[in-house]
Amino acid sequence: MKGVMAGESSSFKQGVPSLEYNPAPPKYPLLYELYRPLDELENMLMDEFAAQTLTRVDIYNRHHVGKRYIEKNYREVLLKLEAEGKIITDPPVNKRRKNTLAETVKITFPAKQ
Repeated sequence: MKGVMAGESSSFKQGVPSLEYNPAPPKYPLLYELYRPLDELENMLMDEFAAQTLTRVDIYNRHHVGKRYIEKNYREVLLKLEAEGKIITDPPVNKRRKNTLAETVKITFPAKQ
């Protein structure tokens, strides 16, 4: 259902669909440019799954309900976190095809500091 609604969204910020029609008023365009939903998702995942190891599909299933993020957003954020060395993946990036993150890849988040 989210996939269908995503295609009909009026806007996308960092690839995250709005799931609504709500254009930015011309009077306040900067406010909408500052909103960075993928950065927000990254922070949520790092916080919520700290010191845990889960598969990519488990992360998505446990986190997406009630949020407007789609599976593609989770993959993108997790690949970014991996590239930045913020998470550990099993199998590691050098044992997978480039830019892939299968549902079964185990992801370990560091403990909160």
